[in-house]
Amino acid sequence: MDKILPIIIGYLLGSVLPGYFIPKWTKGIDIRTLGDGNPGTTNVKRTLGFNIAILTGLYDTAKGLLAMFIANRFFHSSEFIVYLSGISAIFGHIAPFYLGFRGGRGVATATGMLIFTLLKVAIRDIEYSDLMGSLIYLAFFTICIYCSTWDENFLAVTILPIITLILIFLARLSSELIFLLGLILFIFVVSVMNMRRLKIFTIRSESLPLWRVFIRPAGMSFLFLGMAIGRKALITLIGAVLSASFITDVLRLLHRKAGDLLNREITKGFRVYKEKERKRISSITTFLLGVLLTFILFKESIAIASLSFLVFGDMMAKIVGINYGKTVIFNTEAGKTLEGFVGFLSISVGSAYFLWLLNMLPLWVGITGAIIASVVEVFPFPVDDNVSVPVISGAIMSFLL
Repeated sequence: MDKILPIIIGYLLGSVLPGYFIPKWTKGIDIRTLGDGNPGTTNVKRTLGFNIAILTGLYDTAKGLLAMFIANRFFHSSEFIVYLSGISAIFGHIAPFYLGFRGGRGVATATGMLIFTLLKVAIRDIEYSDLMGSLIYLAFFTICIYCSTWDENFLAVTILPIITLILIFLARLSSELIFLLGLILFIFVVSVMNMRRLKIFTIRSESLPLWRVFIRPAGMSFLFLGMAIGRKALITLIGAVLSASFITDVLRLLHRKAGDLLNREITKGFRVYKEKERKRISSITTFLLGVLLTFILFKESIAIASLSFLVFGDMMAKIVGINYGKTVIFNTEAGKTLEGFVGFLSISVGSAYFLWLLNMLPLWVGITGAIIASVVEVFPFPVDDNVSVPVISGAIMSFLL
């Protein structure tokens, strides 16, 4: 019974949905007929107001922890059973028996357990200076992303991978860490599904191939290639790839039939080049040029920092700018927005922070480089930002060192 009963209690505690009962008892309203039909905290807040949402959120967040506390304190269950009782509370929230096993999404319950376990692991495993630095950066990132998007799902999707990286960098492997990473994965998946279901996140610009946004991180593979084949061989390889891309661009621009073939949509929703690249050198070529110059001009730590600003910062700027951008900074063809600038800055500062954790770059130098890169990216320089961002930020960081 000390194995089965805690799990059953966890399910029963989880199946109690104040988001369903409070509106039913106080207003005679079935929350499932309002908003997105979810009897959880977010839908209650959107449809019935903040006061009822507070009560709903408090219990939904606490019930997983309550289930784990009961299993540990009153049944003296093993660590595995304690974790299972918390997971059972999530399942109870998702599938309450009295609502035909159709309840909420379990994110609030998982978040409560996540916060508690995260604090426990952080206090036990992470040194005070690293912990404070991580909390400061996470607070900075949260403010930047939420204030530029006002979307809690997008915040979860972006901040959870960062928390995962911090844990991998700083925490020791343990059962609690594995449980914590499982909770992070669950919340991440649910948040992505929410964004897809609500159609919150879409690349609305038909002139921007989606794969071009997410392929950027592959550019960081040059760093690992450099470790394997050496700096000179890497520069030669990048130069060869750049030459091939440039020749393709020239052929595309000068030969009409080749241009029509290369510029067309290959399959529905997939094209290699942007619409605005029909009559100009592609950003694929300028990106490779920026990478080549970075490796030629700067030492390894500066090159890594500069490229991480270019790769991850630019990717975040495009995602935030296209989906949430409203405040145009410079009225140019690129249409750079304040929201995109904040997204670029938030992830670039994170790159500087992780390089500091790896003892590769002083934090103040990295943050200065991140700020410079963010300004250069948004400012309408005559030079393509694929070149200007890594070269200018790298030059300033080299000077500071």
